[in-house]
Amino acid sequence: MAYKDTLTLYEELVATGTPIEQAKIIAHQQGALVEEMGSIEKTLNRIEKDLFWMRYIGAGMIAAFMANFFR
Repeated sequence: MAYKDTLTLYEELVATGTPIEQAKIIAHQQGALVEEMGSIEKTLNRIEKDLFWMRYIGAGMIAAFMANFFR
């Protein structure tokens, strides 16, 4: 489903016969949902970046453990 801005969505809902008040509510909810999805996306990107560095730290710890183990 392609993203539509709230005004376009509202106008399409009204054009298809949705009552004006209901169209306003749906468009408002859609806008709030898009904003929330944006914040979730940012959070997931930050977590992914943190996990990237954790992998390298973990690999370094394993290498240090193995170096001490095989001495």
